[in-house]
Formats: sequence, structure tokens, C-alpha cells
Amino acid sequence: MTEKGFSIIEELLFNANDIVFITDIENSTIFYANKMFLDKFEYSKEELFKIDIEKIRKPLENEAFPKLIKQINKTQESTTYSKYFSKSGKKYYLESNNKLQIINNKKYVITIARDITQKIEKEIVLEDKIKEKIKEIENQKLFLHTLLENNPTSIFYKNIEGKYLGCNKAWEKLTGINADEILGKSVYDIAPKDIAQIYHLQDEKVFKLEENPQVYQSEVFNKSENKRFNVVFYKSAFFDSNHKVAGLIGVVIDITDITILEKEKEKKEKLLYQQSKMAAMGEMIENIAHQWRQPLSTMTASASGIKMQKEFGILDETNLNEFLDAILESAKHLSQTIDDFRNFFKYSKNEENFNIKIVFDKTLSLLSSKLKNRNIKIIKQIEEINILALQNELIHVVLNILNNANDALEKINEEEKYIFISCYKENNQAIIEIKDNAKGIEEEILNKIFEPYFTTKHQTNGTGIGLYMSKEIVQKHLYGTIDVQNSTYTYKNKTYTGAKFIIKLPL
Repeated sequence: MTEKGFSIIEELLFNANDIVFITDIENSTIFYANKMFLDKFEYSKEELFKIDIEKIRKPLENEAFPKLIKQINKTQESTTYSKYFSKSGKKYYLESNNKLQIINNKKYVITIARDITQKIEKEIVLEDKIKEKIKEIENQKLFLHTLLENNPTSIFYKNIEGKYLGCNKAWEKLTGINADEILGKSVYDIAPKDIAQIYHLQDEKVFKLEENPQVYQSEVFNKSENKRFNVVFYKSAFFDSNHKVAGLIGVVIDITDITILEKEKEKKEKLLYQQSKMAAMGEMIENIAHQWRQPLSTMTASASGIKMQKEFGILDETNLNEFLDAILESAKHLSQTIDDFRNFFKYSKNEENFNIKIVFDKTLSLLSSKLKNRNIKIIKQIEEINILALQNELIHVVLNILNNANDALEKINEEEKYIFISCYKENNQAIIEIKDNAKGIEEEILNKIFEPYFTTKHQTNGTGIGLYMSKEIVQKHLYGTIDVQNSTYTYKNKTYTGAKFIIKLPL
């Protein structure tokens, strides 16, 4: 090649867009550096050629230069990721392709490097954000675990094979069995055969969705006390991200004392009220399953997306933030749902002033997923009315009526399904009207629906005390009246018939 040819190549190399430099292995000095190197690291040619390369690479920040040379003597070439420092101390991350070259029996390393500082810094920030978000998720998991563990109600959960996944302290106390003794075991391993057989058969109905949620009465054997207790089981299936049954969650209510009270006529009111709360809890378990299904699926899908993209090296900050935002939003929704259901079961003997709209906001929040899944539309006309009463008792009544309307609408074959809620003042009273378009109640049983234990549902789905207790609550706790009638009305130029409940409360 002519002298002119060498001059052109040297010019191209000196002005290249990549960082190019040649290191003299024997002296550990930079023999040659192009303009990109000189500008970035703030050295002149004269200064650079007198400086040991370790001053720029800094051995405490990188693999020692002698070790790098030892490796390249074996492999002839290598790719390294190192930190280089400018004259003013600014740090750069370089991805370098290094090649050993021998000229006149002297060894040199020719390096072509790319500045990846911005990429590395973004990855560091990204990694910190991942750690922070994972910590937040772990805190949410800890909160949910604490809430479950310290719940005064006995709770257990199993996988689809009927093996126990865990339980809370209340369940340990009820059964006299520690949680670590049941993990991975079936009911046949921990309960007498006659009781275990009942549990197994009932579990199968839940797994097959023949009864979901499921309510039934049975017994629990307490191992430490060698004693049996009468209990009511409430079970509901939970689902995986593919909407397939993954297992069940169960709530056990000890009704041993209640069973005794049933024999005592003068304590009938207490018994019925307790059973009403149990029935409401059964409804709540179903609502929890509906409310949690979507956020749990979102969290699972987002976590899987992070893991997959991380493994394939395609996880960027935008996708990560979208995944993490979805997880956090779902976790907040789960937390809020827990608060909503927990507040529902709080009992207060003290009356309070509240806007009646709050009652319907809270009640519809508890039922929102179930109503949405069944395509039931809520039409509201609620005036601003302040009332002094027991708020949770009124929520209990409204919830019973809406659940009945929901069940009735599920049975009809109508394209449009409605529940109408109206509330207005009249003669110093708050008037609440709730009606549906589920064809109404048969006239021969219309005057029986407030009687105790009267139900039109299957025995596993209805206790027959919901409306009876609603009437008791309205009359004895809220000092009002409740009535029901069949109503025919017109909405959007179409005529409908359904049951209409009318509640009148004093202001």
C-alpha cells in the first residue's frame, strides 16, 4: 500500500465514530488513541502516552490489567465491559473488543470500544426501581398474610387435589392442629374417617363448580381436646390466570353454642341473627372470588411478563413500569376490597349521622363484580338525605334485597336485566324502593317471604332467614317498616314486571 493509502486509513481511524486505541502490553501505556478517545477522556496525545493505563481503567473498579493481558495471550481476542475515567474523573462504561497484535516481536492490544454509559446507568436505575417495586409487592403480600393470619374466623385453603395449602390461627385453635402438620395433607390424614368422607365429597362439588359457593353444616374434630364441634362450612373456588379452578378457600364457623341456643325458644332472635350473618358471609365469599379474579389474573400476567422479558433481555423501562403499575393497581384494589368486606362485618350499637347515598355506594361496591359478570344494570335515583341510624344494619338489609334480586334475575332469560333503586323524602321519612325486572314473586307466596326459614332457593343456596332478619332489623333496629309487592312499570318504552321492596325509615 502506498504512503498516501496509509495516510487515508490513518485519517479514517483517527476520526472514527468508535473509540480506538492501542495499548503497549510491555509498558502498560497507550501507544495510540484516536480523536474520540482523546476528546472523551480529556487528554492530549503527549499526556496520554506517558500515563499508565491503570490510571484510566482504575484496578479497584475493573478486572486488573495484568489479568486481562493473561487472558488475551491465551485467546488472542476478547470482549470486555470496563469502567474508564477521564482526566477530570468522569466515569464511562465501555464495551470493548480487544485483539492481540504482534509487531516486530512486540505485543500490542488493539481495542475498538463503544460508550454504553447511558445504557448501563438506565439499567442501574431500572434495577433499583425493580427492587423498590418488588419490595412494595412483598409488603402488600405481608399485609394480606397478616390480615388472614389474625382473622378471628377460621380459614383454610386447599389446592385442586384437595391438599391443604395453609390455614390461620383461628383454624388451628378450632381443630387443635398446627398449620405445619397439615401442609400437603388431605382431610383423611387429619380428621376421623366419617368426617373426612363428608369433607371430601363436598370439596369435589366445589371443584366441579356444582356448588360454588357452598354452605353446609357438619362437625370438626378438635385433636387436642378430643372433642367434636358443630360448625358451618362456607367454601368457594378460586381460579388461576386461565380461569380454571385452582383450589378452594373455606371459612368455618363454630355453631356449637348456636346449636344449643336453637333449643332455647327465648333466644331465637340471637340464633337467627347469627345465622343471617353467616349467610351474608357466604355471599361475601362469592363476592370476594368475583372481585379478586381480575386483579389476581392481572398480577400473575404482569409478573410473568416481567420474568419472560427479563430472561430474553428485552425488558425496557417503559414495559416494566406498565407491568409494575398494573401490579400495584391490582394490589391496591385487593387491599381496598379487603377493607370493604371487613367494614361490612363490623357491628356497632351506636347510631350515626350519614348520607343515605353512602349505604348504596358501599353495598354496590361489594356486589359490583357479581352484578357486572351477570350483566345486571343498576338504575339509581337517590336524593341527598341525611339520616341518624345504624349504617351497617341498613347496608345488611339493602345487601339482602339486592342479593335476592340478583339471584332472581339470574334465573330469567332476558336480554336486559335491571335493578332500580330510588330514595326520596316523604312525610318526614326516607323512602327506599328497590325493584327488578325478574317477573315478580308468585302471589301465593308473596305474603310468606318474610317468614323465618322460608326460601324458594335450593337448600344449599338459601337459608330462608335473610328477608326475615331484614324485616327484624328494619323494625327493631331502624324503627321503620319494610314491605314487598309485585310492580309493573315502563322503562325506555318497554313494560317490565318485578318485585318491589319498600323501606320507610324515620328522619
